[in-house]
Amino acid sequence: MQPFFQFRTAEFTDNCQTTLHQQAGLLQADSTWQSDNGQLQFTDHFLLGGVQLTTMRGNLKQPLKLELDVERPWTAMLYQLDGQINSKSCAMRPLHIGHGHQNVMGDETTKNHYTFQGQDYASFSVHVEPEFFTQLVVGNEEWLTIHRARLDRIDPFVLLPPGIGISPKQRAIIQQIIECPYSGALKKLFLEARFLDLFIEQQTLLTQMKTRSSSRDRDTLHAIRDFLDTHYAEPPSLLELARLFGTNDFKLKKGFRELFGTTVFGYIAERRLTVAWQLLTLTDQPVQEVAESVGFVNAAHFATAFRRKFGQTPSQVRRVPHAHYADLVSMR
Repeated sequence: MQPFFQFRTAEFTDNCQTTLHQQAGLLQADSTWQSDNGQLQFTDHFLLGGVQLTTMRGNLKQPLKLELDVERPWTAMLYQLDGQINSKSCAMRPLHIGHGHQNVMGDETTKNHYTFQGQDYASFSVHVEPEFFTQLVVGNEEWLTIHRARLDRIDPFVLLPPGIGISPKQRAIIQQIIECPYSGALKKLFLEARFLDLFIEQQTLLTQMKTRSSSRDRDTLHAIRDFLDTHYAEPPSLLELARLFGTNDFKLKKGFRELFGTTVFGYIAERRLTVAWQLLTLTDQPVQEVAESVGFVNAAHFATAFRRKFGQTPSQVRRVPHAHYADLVSMR
C-alpha cells in the first residue's frame, strides 16, 4: 500500500528506523526517530480503500523542521493532541494547528515543509483519497453543503484556517484507535469502525459550527439593516460598514442579498425614497430639502429615482399629499 507522503529531511531519515507488520487486509508501519533534539514514535495503519491512520508521539527539545514529499493527492483530517504544527505554505497557504485543535485540508503539491513543536508532542491524522472523501460526504446534504466547493477540486485547501477544538468524544475515539487491543482481521474491522465514528463526529461538529455561524451572521445582517434604517442619508462605505459590525465586505454583500433580496446600496436607495415619500406627504419641507435630507445631492437624480419607484414626481405628490395617505400607511 502506497503512503500518501514521505519525510525526506536527511537529519530525520538518517535517524529513523521502521518495522513493517502485515496482517489480514492491514499493513502497520512502526517508526522511531531519535536524536539529540528528542524522540518521536510513528504508527501508520494502511487500510483497504486508501485510508492511512497516523499517530505521532514523543518529545522535542527544539522545533523540528521536516520536508515532506506528497506521493499522491489526499484529503486529511488532522488532530493536534499536544504541541503544535506549522507550515508556511502547506496547501499553498500558511497553516497553524495548535494544541487541542483540528482541521481538514487537501494537498496535491509535491513538496511541503513543516515545523513540529512541543516538549510533549502528540498528533493523529487520517489521510484518504479525495474520491473516497467525496463518497463519504455526498450521502449527507448537510455535509455536502460544507464541502461542496472543494469536491472535485484542483487547488489545495485548508478548510478552517484557525481550526476548531477537538471534542472529548473525538479524543476518546482517537485513544481507542491508539490503544486498539485486537490483531488480525478483528483489528482491521475495529480501526475501520473507529475511523468512521471519528469522521461522523467531525462532520457533526462542522455542521454545528456552520449552524451557529449562520445564526450569528443573520443576527449581524439584521443589525446592519437596522443601522441603515437610521443612517441611510450618509451611510459608510461597504468596507467601513463591514468593519463596524465585525465582518468582511464579501460576506456582507453576499449575505445581505441572500437574506433581504437586495443589495446594501439597493436597500439604502429604497429606504431613502420611502422616507422621502413620508416627508413629502406629512410635512411642508421643500422638495429640495427633502432630497438633501435623505441623501440625494442632485435634485434631478432624486426626481428621476422617485418617479421610477412611485410613478409620480416629488412635486406631484406634494400637491396632493392627502390623496396618498393610504399609500403611506400601506408602506409602514
